[in-house]
This record gives sequence, structure tokens and C-alpha cells, in this order.
Amino acid sequence: MATSKPTTMPPRGALPTRSGGIGRIVRPLLMILVLLLVAAASAGATWFIAQRMQPQGGAPVQLGVGQTGNQPGQPGAAGPQATPTTFVAPPTTPAAVPAPIFVPIEAFTVTLQNADTERIMHVGLTLRVSDEQTRIRLEKYMPEVRSRILMVLSAQSPTGVQTQQGKTDMANAIKQAVNRPFAPLPDGQYVTDVLYTAFVVQ
Repeated sequence: MATSKPTTMPPRGALPTRSGGIGRIVRPLLMILVLLLVAAASAGATWFIAQRMQPQGGAPVQLGVGQTGNQPGQPGAAGPQATPTTFVAPPTTPAAVPAPIFVPIEAFTVTLQNADTERIMHVGLTLRVSDEQTRIRLEKYMPEVRSRILMVLSAQSPTGVQTQQGKTDMANAIKQAVNRPFAPLPDGQYVTDVLYTAFVVQ
């Protein structure tokens, strides 16, 4: 008579499980996949921001002096219709301006009179000339220069020279008298202005 041997089952905790072995492999793979996704997202965001910051058309922006790049249609503005401007440096040395040439005249004291009154006028003058040749000529002919000026001064009226218009008219008359040629010279002088340095009427 055959007898059956009782089968003994090992405890549940002693049996190997498939899920434990697969989990050891899948979990690192999932972590690597997540890291790759994060890196790809970061790279994509960086590229997108760089594209947004770059001007349209990829052309560099050239700004003109005193202009900004956010004015469309103006030189220096960003965009396909922008007109680039080039900066022109100022000259290293400014253009030379000739120094003024003055000829001082010794002061005059003359008596002015008419039918009603008599005044004494003291006038200091300086002539402004256009070139060095005129200055040399005036200094050479100074006695004749003073004589011409005295003739103009003595012909003034006591009341007329005290007005602004009278002073202006007298200065123009002196300039015309001094600019006449000195004999025997054929050409005249180039006095451009008559300046008052002293003016007293009493």
C-alpha cells in the first residue's frame, strides 16, 4: 500500500519574486530618463530665450549718435528697414580763426557848438581793420588819420552826438573818412568798424 509523502511548501518570504529583480533595473532607468528630460527642457528654454533676445533678421544693430534702437524708421533702429549710420569723428584740430586786428587811436577833445549851446566832447577810438597791411598803413599815415577824424568830430552837433543814432552816424562817417585812399596810393584801407573806448560830452 503506497503512502503519499506530504509536500512541504517553503515559506512565502523565501520564494524569489520577479517584481523585485525588475524593479532594481527599471528604477535607475526611470531616473536617467527624468534627468534627460530636464536637461532637454533646460536647453530648449535657453535656446528660446536667446532667439527672443536676438534682433530680427539676425543683423547687428547700429545706433547713430543721439538715437535709440526702439525708433522704427529712424537711423539706428532695429529691423530690415533700418538705415545704419556711421560715426564721423570731428577734425583733430579746429579751423583756425584769424585773430582780430585793432588800431588804437589817441583820444580826441573837441569843442562842439551851435547857435544855442556849446559843449566839449572827449572821445577815445579804436579802429578794427581786416588785415595786417591796413594796420601798417594806418600807423604810417597816423597824422592824416587823426586829421580826418578831427574834421568829422568837429562837424557834429552838441545834441546829436548824445543820442544813440548820433553816435552810430558819427562812427560810420569816421569809417568812410579813414577808408579813403592816402595820396599817392590808388587804393583805400579796410577799416571794418569804429569802436568807442571813451565818450564824454560836457
